[in-house]
Amino acid sequence: MNQYFTDFYNNWTRKSESIIQNDLSSVYDRYMTLFVIFNNLYNQIPDKLVENGVSVPNRIYDNKAATEFVIQFIGANDFLSEISKRDLNQDIDSIIQLIEQGTFHIKINHGQYDRNEDLKILTDLKSSNNSKKAIAILRVVYYVRCNIFHGSKDFQEYQRILVEPLTKILKVINPLLFSRLNS
Repeated sequence: MNQYFTDFYNNWTRKSESIIQNDLSSVYDRYMTLFVIFNNLYNQIPDKLVENGVSVPNRIYDNKAATEFVIQFIGANDFLSEISKRDLNQDIDSIIQLIEQGTFHIKINHGQYDRNEDLKILTDLKSSNNSKKAIAILRVVYYVRCNIFHGSKDFQEYQRILVEPLTKILKVINPLLFSRLNS
């Protein structure tokens, strides 16, 4: 990757690490800062896939780039292995419980809750199929970002129980993607 890409990654990573407070605003800032890095990384994947001889569609939808393309590029097993190494399986289980209990609506489209999509995500999070599970984890990361960015997520203290585990996931996926993109 070029120097601009490396500088971008390093600068934004330092920015995320400098958010040390634990108030709710800092929790959101840390998540969104890490998502900016993730967004930049997953947008590099199509070109890398083409370099590797993989055919990609002419139009790539952002939600697919952030989920399916990421897992296609790094592999579900490697991603889930990193999740396990960092002891984040309990965080995945807590996200499952939050969706099961209806504590949070994950897929919101134009202000409308999509229960069917949440149930599909829930099924995939519980799946023994590593690819489905890995993609579902990234769907939650992506949809929550959309909910924050588009104003569908309240700025309330209870949001911490969802945003903090997703931040931990971004802290796993970002260096993994950066490393793979640079290899």
